[in-house]
Amino acid sequence: MTQDDETDGQGGSLPDSMIETTKPWQVDDPELSEGRAGVREFVLSEEFLGLGDAVFPSIVDTLEEIMEGPADEAVLCWGIGSGKSFLASLALCYMAHSVLCLKDPQATLGLAPEANMTLITMAPSARQARNIVFGEVSKLVQGSPWFKEQAKGTQCLAEEIRFPKNLVMTSGNSSTTFALGYNVLAAVIDEVAWFPLIGGTREESVEEIYYGLKHRMSSRFMDRGLMVLISSPRTAGDFLQQRLALAERAPEIYGSRKAVWEVRPVERFSGETFTHEGIEIPVEYQRDFDLNPQRAMRDLGARPSRAIAPFFADPAVLVSVIDGSRSHPFDRSGQLCGWLRADNDYPRYVHIDLGLTRDACGIAMAYCRAADGTTDEPMVVVEMMQRIVAPAHGEIDLSLPRELIVSLRMRGFNIAQVSYDGWQSADSRQILSRKGFSTKLVSVDRTLEAYETLKEVILDGRLTMYRYEPFLEEARALEFVQGRKVDHPPKGSKDVADAVAGCVSEAVRSWGCASMRAKIV
Repeated sequence: MTQDDETDGQGGSLPDSMIETTKPWQVDDPELSEGRAGVREFVLSEEFLGLGDAVFPSIVDTLEEIMEGPADEAVLCWGIGSGKSFLASLALCYMAHSVLCLKDPQATLGLAPEANMTLITMAPSARQARNIVFGEVSKLVQGSPWFKEQAKGTQCLAEEIRFPKNLVMTSGNSSTTFALGYNVLAAVIDEVAWFPLIGGTREESVEEIYYGLKHRMSSRFMDRGLMVLISSPRTAGDFLQQRLALAERAPEIYGSRKAVWEVRPVERFSGETFTHEGIEIPVEYQRDFDLNPQRAMRDLGARPSRAIAPFFADPAVLVSVIDGSRSHPFDRSGQLCGWLRADNDYPRYVHIDLGLTRDACGIAMAYCRAADGTTDEPMVVVEMMQRIVAPAHGEIDLSLPRELIVSLRMRGFNIAQVSYDGWQSADSRQILSRKGFSTKLVSVDRTLEAYETLKEVILDGRLTMYRYEPFLEEARALEFVQGRKVDHPPKGSKDVADAVAGCVSEAVRSWGCASMRAKIV
């Protein structure tokens, strides 16, 4: 028999009728518990942790709200240097204190006699899990008079703290299987937004760890355990932000977002402030915002950016090239508007991004014209952008972009080239070739060339386009990954952005051909 067995054996759970549903840090029945301190007393009093003025008041306030409230999950999105890891360490210490104050923890918590109870810390790496939250707990326990006197025999080892009454605290890593075999009463996952990739996406890895721990807690202790997620933010759609959003409508989840200056006492600052995006910020952080406002807002202000290392460092440049007099040439049903007709004979370059899952398709068209009376550096006009979405439970009809290209030619557009990415495009290219179109295979993902060209013409002010929100949203979120690839954030997309980059780069490439340039001018 293992601790995974749902039985009344050594590690198994007892019948529901024998389970006390109150969280162990909220048990006030003197027949079950004795000597438990309140949160504030435990943290501040010399008898327990004795931190006094060494801990920020807002940290104690938050810990009190979590431990005394109804939540079985706490999600803290706090800025770097705000003390969120320290708060998690205090929470684990208080949990250990509360369990040890129970006269018979196993009976109260519905476990078999002598069953182990585990508090776990997880982090993106085993070293982080061991050195940060777990390491702080070890220091606090070793320096606490209460643990020395009332929890005699406690052993603080390299990766475990062994308390009396079969309570153990252990440090984990980023493995989804680490918690197997444990009766997990409480868990802290540190730096939730910064876990490494497992199985393709960062969100998959941290979600698997989260739900694995959650299952072990609920199967052993129902809602009497506590999950604590802490991290500075990463991107707008990461797992941390998802849990925070859920906390707004789920009373069992405690959610908190705080900038570092909201946690630190006001007396730590001069009182002078500056304004960024409507937020009053202590002048002590002015230099950070001057150097990189987006990163400072993410790391210090706890507001996630759309991208980790944004490809467009200043998203405002995307808006600067918008021509407000132009409109999107598609109606609400996705059909070309009747007014769209070619008003010149410049060669047009169309690029189509089919997407790996065929749930969406991006298509865009651009052409070059002479800029400032010269032929050296063209002005690029993005004339058409469209995101085609598959029907529910279906896939993109690959004939739709082909029909659109034929329709554009019928409206007088000089379609010089139609390019596709490499995914399932051979048939479409063959069909268009038979209709008289010049086709080409262009993989925007393979090299940086297409996106670097797009960035160059935008930063130089040599591109003009109309406002199209799907493109702007994707472009703002583009990430520069390890200096080698432009990608979208987890659960994001770049179908339209790829299409625009593809058609713009091909138009500019063709402009570089002297014979082609002569024809255009």
